[in-house]
This record gives sequence, C-alpha cells and structure tokens, in this order.
Amino acid sequence: MGLSSEKKRDLRFTLSRGGKTVEAEKNSFNNVQNGYDDTGLWKQFKTGNEVAFSAIYKRYIVALYNYGEIITPDKELIEDSIHDLFVELWKKRQSIAQVESVKYYLFKGLKRKIVKNLEKKRKLPLKEAFEDHDFEIVLSHEFGLIAGEITAMQKESILKAINQLSRRQKEVIVLRFYEGMAFSEIAKLLEISQKSTYTLVYRALASMKGSLENILLVLIVIEAFCVSD
Repeated sequence: MGLSSEKKRDLRFTLSRGGKTVEAEKNSFNNVQNGYDDTGLWKQFKTGNEVAFSAIYKRYIVALYNYGEIITPDKELIEDSIHDLFVELWKKRQSIAQVESVKYYLFKGLKRKIVKNLEKKRKLPLKEAFEDHDFEIVLSHEFGLIAGEITAMQKESILKAINQLSRRQKEVIVLRFYEGMAFSEIAKLLEISQKSTYTLVYRALASMKGSLENILLVLIVIEAFCVSD
C-alpha cells in the first residue's frame, strides 16, 4: 500500500443528466476547490452544486483508494466501490445531513460499500470478508521531506518496524497518524471502543520501539504525522 499524494488516481467519475455528461469548467472547479473548506464544499454539494461535488471527489480520491487497499487488494472492486459511493451520494444529496467530518463520512461509506461488494463476490459473511487481507505500508515522498533528518537506512528501519505490526495496528496507525482522524472517529470506523483504539496505538508504538535500535526514530514518526483531536 503506497501512502503518497503523488499517486494520481482519476476514475473519471462524471455526472450525467439526460444522457449528457456534465463537465464543470476548469477555472470554476479550481475556484470552488480552493475557496472552500470541507464544510463549505459539503453545503454547496447538498444544494446540487456539481462543481463542489467534483471538488470533494478530487480532494479525497487518493485517500479513499489508499484506504480501500487496507481492506482488500482487489483494485477493481475498490474503484467500483468508490464509484458506487459517489453515485449514491449524489442521488441522496438532499436527504444527507450536514456532517462534522467529510473524511470520516466518506471512509465509513466506502468501507460499507467494499464489504458489501466483497460479500457478493466472495460470498463471505461480514466479519470474514476482509480480515484475511494484510497490507504493506510504503512511506510517501512527503515523509522524507518532513522528516528530513533521517537517512535511507533509518527510513528502511521505520518501514520494517511498521510493517511488522499486526494488520489492525497498521490500520490504526494509518488512520491516526497519516489520515489525521480523531480516536473517536477511528473507534466508530473500526467498530471498537475508543479505549481499544488507544490500546492499539500504544501497543503499536511500543512494538515499534522494540523493533528499532534508536527510539528517536519512533519520535520522528510521531512528530512527522502527529495530529490532535
């Protein structure tokens, strides 16, 4: 799993009305995308603003695809699930409530779609549909820029330590330190208690500390991706 904003993914999601593709002009799209935060974009999207809807899609497509790779290695199924999610959002835009976190809402919706599609494809019950899938984390180029003090060998040591964690621990590390989610959001997304998320993060960091020769490397990881609730 490559966690990198350099990874360009465009599933060419388009809206259609009466068989005609609706495309926003590039300048209008850029103005809306850069001029609104998530809350503003969501409000505009709920009113039927197609440019705002496309801006939300563009803003989160990479993060959503990366999160999908945590759940399943099936790239086509991930793409189909993302498409299904945004089609449903557009159809139900008027009845969808204003959300506190657009990222959490999208991640939760994508997970539901992927699990549903996995159940159909593999004919597995909910809890068994993706728990047999592990994934590997690859640090992005941005990590090297943020944590410029580390050498290539130290970066390799960090990666090795992270990827020796359990699947669940890696998922929490990604959601907390890379995606910047609050512990409360992670708990709801993984359907566990908030206390359990604390425990997973603590044990993951403790395990990394034991795997690394220098505790400063762990501190660099935390500093590079540290977020607050």
